[in-house]
Amino acid sequence: MLRPFLSSYAAVIVLVISAVILYLDYRYAPHSVIFDRSSRHDGMLSLFWSATGMTAAFAQSSSSAHFVLVGESAPLSLTGDAGYNALAALNARHGALRSIMIRPGETWSFNASIGHPSHVDVRVVAGVPGGGWCDLASRYVQALRPVLPPEAFAFPNHVHTTGIGLLNVANEDAVAIWNIDGQPGSFGGRQDLQITNTTDTALRLEVVEGPLPDQIVVRALRVVQ
Repeated sequence: MLRPFLSSYAAVIVLVISAVILYLDYRYAPHSVIFDRSSRHDGMLSLFWSATGMTAAFAQSSSSAHFVLVGESAPLSLTGDAGYNALAALNARHGALRSIMIRPGETWSFNASIGHPSHVDVRVVAGVPGGGWCDLASRYVQALRPVLPPEAFAFPNHVHTTGIGLLNVANEDAVAIWNIDGQPGSFGGRQDLQITNTTDTALRLEVVEGPLPDQIVVRALRVVQ
């Protein structure tokens, strides 16, 4: 008479433990995943990576949308004062820079995503408040270079304006950022990065953990219906 009771009791314990594990996995999953947790609802989400990490697709079973990885930036360190500033930008406006969707014909602004700089705590690097934002903005250019033509990118070039290149950034991808009011465009003293999606499909930018601790990379994904 005890065996069925113990068996049922054990089954209940296993179910409770499994539910707790699933919740903790969902709640505290690392941010390095290429998709945000909000896209996990109503179905299982499958992620397929190649050995190089440069060809990927993931699909949501409840949706016809697929995301294909088409570009990836060089890693950016979040250490030191410049890294502190880059992280502050990534956290501004509830992480607006961390996940970006640019639909066909739309133009996205780096400065507008951050908002007014007075709301962002930054440090001075080599005499420049917010030093490190140029390095971060350049990663978005690197990620989308493989799929967008040169005319899709509008920004003051860091090498041309300052005479200084950026670490791990080609000169043509080096962005100069000077955010004075959180408005888009490079005029009136502003220096902004604007990217126009000239393709016929939506493009998504995701900031994820880099290959080493305290690093991030920006990945570009094409939305395929």
